[in-house]
Amino acid sequence: MKPIDLSKADKGDNLLGYLFIKSQLIKTAANGSRYFNMTLSDSYFNGMNAKMWDVKPVDEEEFTTGKLVKIKGKVQEFNGNLQIIVGRMRLCNEGDDANPNDFVETAPISVSSMMKDIFDTIDAFQNADLKAITRAVVEHHKEELTYFPAAKKMHHAVKGGLLYHTHSMLMAGKALAELYPFLDKDLLFAGVILHDMGKTTEMLSDENGSVGDYSAEGKMLGHIITEVSEIDHFADELGTDPEIALMLKHMILAHHYEPEFGSPVRPMFPEAELLHHLDIIDARMNTMKRIEDGLRPGTFSEKIFGLDGIQIYRRKDPMAYPDK
Repeated sequence: MKPIDLSKADKGDNLLGYLFIKSQLIKTAANGSRYFNMTLSDSYFNGMNAKMWDVKPVDEEEFTTGKLVKIKGKVQEFNGNLQIIVGRMRLCNEGDDANPNDFVETAPISVSSMMKDIFDTIDAFQNADLKAITRAVVEHHKEELTYFPAAKKMHHAVKGGLLYHTHSMLMAGKALAELYPFLDKDLLFAGVILHDMGKTTEMLSDENGSVGDYSAEGKMLGHIITEVSEIDHFADELGTDPEIALMLKHMILAHHYEPEFGSPVRPMFPEAELLHHLDIIDARMNTMKRIEDGLRPGTFSEKIFGLDGIQIYRRKDPMAYPDK
């Protein structure tokens, strides 16, 4: 069976084949019936919104986030966007010519390599308190970092994406720190490594890096508050210098910069300021690249809410103009 390529799907196309349930919500229609609101992805890691109507309790138990399914459906257009209306769906089984691992997008750098860079960085810290608390937190989350994404959707929403995001920021931070010799590198790098660790509490992820929902703590507190609490816990346990713990907590609290994005304070020292910008740069570059990869050359995306409503443009292939 020819694999489904969602990047080539168009309105009116009939689909038959294997797709991966990247995310799923169960909702109730106006008539009281239940339906799936899903993101389905293909083996090329393209995703598309999908609906399946009139689902039964047994369907809700069987078709969950992180499952590979065989679907029969049709592509329709709704509010200017394409979506799949699933007519029939079943779980992939051993007799199918499909490997679930082929549908799981992973970070482009190996976990072992990224983890080594992070621990090597921590080991090079001159400040003993920063070294001890940063290592303790990373060790505590070491297993989760092998698969956790950095977000449910958009930036670094892949298996190992949280570690990849952290690693990319660390590499960028090391480059920029050379331009600003007044920075405390240990403090900056510790803040980078720890800033999003609370996401392992905020989201509910399976080992494929698929997030089905946010946890109770994630919905009521968010990853910023949970990570501040974690730093308090380890600081008490390790006897960390109170000022070091305070500065780390401030960096976590301020890294989203704006109150509407979850930060109650703005950065009050250079390392905290740079942490915010490193986070924004890496998140936006990753989001833009993912969206651009799904566009045909010379076309625009829809408006992207997570990028302030802008549309992404993919340039025409420069090789199409060899004389220019």
